[in-house]
Amino acid sequence: MLNFTIILGLTACYFAVILGFVLYARFKSTNRLLPGLNEFFLAGKNLSPLVLTFTYIGSLFSTFTVLGMPGLAYTHGLGAIIFYMLLHSFGIILFLMIAKKMRAYAQEKRIFSPLEIISDHYQSRKLGLFIAVIFTLFLMPYIALQLVGIGVFIHSFTDGAVTYVSGVGSMLMIIFIYLFLGGMRAVAYTDFIQIAASLLGLIAGLWMLFTHFDLSFLSVIDRMNAVSSEHLTIAGAKGTYAWPFLLTVSLVTASIYLQPHILTRAMMAKSDHHINFMVCGIIIGFLLTATLALYYAFTLYLAYGTDLEPNFVMGHVFKEIGTWGTLGLVISALMLMGALGAAMSTADSLLISIGQITTRDMVRPFFQMTPERQVILSKAVMISVLIAAFITGLKPPQFMTDLAVYSAAGGALMVPTILSFAWKYRSTMAAYLSISLGLVALFTAALYKIKTGNNIAGLHIATLPVLISFMIYYGVCLANKTKH
Repeated sequence: MLNFTIILGLTACYFAVILGFVLYARFKSTNRLLPGLNEFFLAGKNLSPLVLTFTYIGSLFSTFTVLGMPGLAYTHGLGAIIFYMLLHSFGIILFLMIAKKMRAYAQEKRIFSPLEIISDHYQSRKLGLFIAVIFTLFLMPYIALQLVGIGVFIHSFTDGAVTYVSGVGSMLMIIFIYLFLGGMRAVAYTDFIQIAASLLGLIAGLWMLFTHFDLSFLSVIDRMNAVSSEHLTIAGAKGTYAWPFLLTVSLVTASIYLQPHILTRAMMAKSDHHINFMVCGIIIGFLLTATLALYYAFTLYLAYGTDLEPNFVMGHVFKEIGTWGTLGLVISALMLMGALGAAMSTADSLLISIGQITTRDMVRPFFQMTPERQVILSKAVMISVLIAAFITGLKPPQFMTDLAVYSAAGGALMVPTILSFAWKYRSTMAAYLSISLGLVALFTAALYKIKTGNNIAGLHIATLPVLISFMIYYGVCLANKTKH
């Protein structure tokens, strides 16, 4: 408990230093303490390529990357890692197909939201509102899941000495302060430092585990093959990742690369070269994190067998390493700071995205508002959503994780509309029909899974709904063939 108190104190200091640096840099360049519209949503579009790349990586690598992936690989083995790498590979392709077009258009028209670009190209404010409402509903469970995840982790890490309300309440206060004073720039610098802290801590932590258990990179694989060869198969130890499911779950989940808070990073870039830099960074990032997750999972499996709870695998690592002297405490602090920073950064990014969507895509197209009032409204919306997420986390529903899965699946239904925003045959009617009927198909597939406990034909639950969405969109567009 004492160690955790020290770590929490270091984490609080770390957040305070970042916020202080952001406020100083803003006041020095703009002579104002609070962020304006461009600063609040897009960090003034003047971040360095390195910081921009790190915030892009941070927006994609949430607490799941630090805490969840090693647990997933601990349970399923190599198949979980292949899923992780495939989803990022497919996602990067989707991102590159539209990121540069969006950046150029946003710079030309002085646009602050990705969905503004969609509604502008389709020449339909109502379509923009329709997509904004759906995205907002789909993003909200992720915020609650971040708080629930970090709350459960803190409670487990301290053996119940720190309650959910105490642990997450502290994070909530930090997020409140960041929302009011920091804006997107604070999120970007937090991403930069938490990614660096996470990677440094994870690499050093793995080295300590190897030393403690007398293992090496090569010996881990050899011994794992002898102990549980199923962990080295693509399908995994439980046969979950058979090829039909593996491919479809990777393709559907890759749609996160087209979510508003990710596309906003493309709009923050000064040039196409910066976007190329971002993509190179994410490739290095997912290869490195996949390798670390695999070796953490296998090392812990060899050391503890099946005794660990998969959801708390990394919590056990933090606790163990924190007891191995001063160096262990420092490394554990770095790892935990990275995990807490990832949770806060992800929550902040999603909240700013929801505030951006509400203000720029739901309200501003229909009511005139000054930039100052847009920022105030965004903050009010974000605080309301954050409080709702916190209350939900006090007693999360049993289907909380399933809800997040369905939310990600729902976002995938909008891929055809977003992907084809600059296509000459794009159609507003096709967008409405593909999203609406895709939602109906997703709801039907969810009911089927609830009733039978199985996915249709062993595919991911959103596979057929997304396929229907693509077929309807491009079928309607090609049937009309009205050039824009």
